[in-house]
Amino acid sequence: MKRTAAFLVNRRRILLAFFLALAAVSLVLAGRVTINYDLTEYLPEDSRMKQGMQLMEGEFGPAVSSDLRVMLTGLSEEEKAEALQWFSGLEQVASVAWEPGEGYNRGEYTLYEITTEYDSHSAEASALYRAVHGKYGGAGAVTGGSIHEANVPLLPLYIIIVAVGLVLLILLMTCNSWFEPVIFLVNIGIAVAVNLGTNVLFASISEYTNSIVGIMQLVLSMDYSIILLNRYTQEKEKNPDNPAAMKAAIAAAFPAVAGSSLTTFAGLLCMAFMRFRLGADMGFALAKGVVVSLVCIFTVLPSLILMSDRWIEKTRKKNLHIPMKAYSRFAVRGRFAYFLLFLALFAGAFFLKNNTEIQYMLEMNNPVDAAFEKRHSLVLLYETKDSSRIGEVLAPLEKDDKVTGMTGYFNTIGKAYRAEEIAEMFSGTAPMDANMVSMLFQMYAAKTGSAGEPVMTLPELISFIQEDVLANPFYAAMINEETKQQIAGAGDMIRENAAKLEGGHYGRVIITTVYPEDSPETRDFIRMLSERSESLLQGHTWLIGTSVMNDEMAKTFNDELNRITIFSAVAIFFVVALTFRSLIIPLILVPTVQCGIYLTMSFAGLTGSGMYYLAILMVQCILIGATIDYGILYTSYYLEYRRHAGCSEAICSAYDGALHTILTSALIMILAAGALGFVFANPAIGEICLTISRGAISATLLIILILPGVLAAADRFITRERR
Repeated sequence: MKRTAAFLVNRRRILLAFFLALAAVSLVLAGRVTINYDLTEYLPEDSRMKQGMQLMEGEFGPAVSSDLRVMLTGLSEEEKAEALQWFSGLEQVASVAWEPGEGYNRGEYTLYEITTEYDSHSAEASALYRAVHGKYGGAGAVTGGSIHEANVPLLPLYIIIVAVGLVLLILLMTCNSWFEPVIFLVNIGIAVAVNLGTNVLFASISEYTNSIVGIMQLVLSMDYSIILLNRYTQEKEKNPDNPAAMKAAIAAAFPAVAGSSLTTFAGLLCMAFMRFRLGADMGFALAKGVVVSLVCIFTVLPSLILMSDRWIEKTRKKNLHIPMKAYSRFAVRGRFAYFLLFLALFAGAFFLKNNTEIQYMLEMNNPVDAAFEKRHSLVLLYETKDSSRIGEVLAPLEKDDKVTGMTGYFNTIGKAYRAEEIAEMFSGTAPMDANMVSMLFQMYAAKTGSAGEPVMTLPELISFIQEDVLANPFYAAMINEETKQQIAGAGDMIRENAAKLEGGHYGRVIITTVYPEDSPETRDFIRMLSERSESLLQGHTWLIGTSVMNDEMAKTFNDELNRITIFSAVAIFFVVALTFRSLIIPLILVPTVQCGIYLTMSFAGLTGSGMYYLAILMVQCILIGATIDYGILYTSYYLEYRRHAGCSEAICSAYDGALHTILTSALIMILAAGALGFVFANPAIGEICLTISRGAISATLLIILILPGVLAAADRFITRERR
């Protein structure tokens, strides 16, 4: 390691220049990273919904559409009609839904539901959003829907300023010099830039990953910089030559920094074991960030420290010191009570966490959804051999007040109509008046020999007109060419629309409801529909939609959480065991951090707030890998002092050596992640950040307040093991 340290210090200027150039290139590449906004792409391969989506795309082609719900205030009847006409005239708009009545008009509010055949994050969708706000923004237009959420910035400048500002404030409070925070932020800034740019190596990254990877990289790896600089300060007392002191510092700090980063790296990689592949997406990007940060610690930071040594010395300040001598004595004296307290906390939190409500969907609070119920759609995909039975499956939905519409071949193009129904449908359209329709149905009945009142579907009607009526010269002479063209056009349109609902192998029904996208009653509705399909149809069926995805997550969450917990705990256990060459120490540290995670879940349940399932799964991996570093650091100091001092003195001295670094790193994680949780517009991403912050609080308090007493209680076994 000494040769490597010498190389890193002797070539520090070349390395700094290289990484500065790499960071500059990476900032350009970061703008070319493909961002994926479709969470369904991360569904596991055995997901019924994903299988259904693949079959539906193969039958009907890729479905690309998005919606914008626009609520306007205080419009007159004339202005409502003008707004409808203006929305309909926009080139990006495929259709607009509005009509008189309570469905779209409530008090002073008027709702327009706009559909576009473009992805919600496309340039066309953004242009539509801007056009609406450019026209009606001054009149108080409020928007909702997928296009609205797509145009809410994920990581605006003020979020970066808030996060970096908090980190800077914490560093200014805890560092030994006013200039040290500048060095840390420059170093981590280079590392973050390189990591963001190298994300271009992935085919795509999710919007979740793109939003938090940079900030989380800063939060997870800042303590590496602190460890190296603290070690350099210590080595300067032994080596008057600064480069020599840095060489010694790198060699001495490498085991601690590498061990610390390895636990974080292992925890993040455990996210790859999530069935929902979003975990792997985020885990790989964050793990890569930890590796990049580790490399920059030993290649970039030494040069920055040596270049700034004079400024560091000139701006020295009194170190923040929290006296823990009295508490350490108390912890040692009551060590067995601390051990029992820890066992009680772990057991209580383990059982209480099961009472926490798990949420699978978090939505933005939007005034449009408050004034007008938010609708969402799901698709029932079926095999065409069951076309005649699909109506029976869906019959109960016609009586469900929360089902606002069903669109399928069976109740639109494939529905058989009586003559008066067809006449009403074509009312006012020459020459299809009531008399003409009646005559056509009589001719059809005569041809088919139907007993009773004849019925026809629209395709049958058009086909009969073209093949039987127009083929007869007598009747054809009565119909002009324009009408013949209209009939031909109607036939083409019917066939085109029919192909969107029923193909050669599969058909689909689009069901629109006002059920919440995630709720127990929604899951009951989905399961009822699935059970009826399985019992009444001969072929297979697939349900597709956001609520269906949430239902799949709910079914597998407990198994998913148990698997991730076991994988992450075992992985960290082995890393800690190898680090300390001990089995007792990981048996203490891993349950301590795991207890912090369980406490976080329990508090959420006790306060009735519930927890977002993705936040729980990701925080399990992130926190157990990151906050166990604090336990490793404290335990390392404890073991170092225990070699030549008693248990009580070692516990106290370990506080002096580790508490400063633990508090600095923990405060950065707690405050930076917590602030991001409150300012993120996307509630799901915000909840992940808030859960990381709350979990860091629990784990840090356990490590600072409980771990010393537990170590003291196990001191006899620890010292015996290390002889």
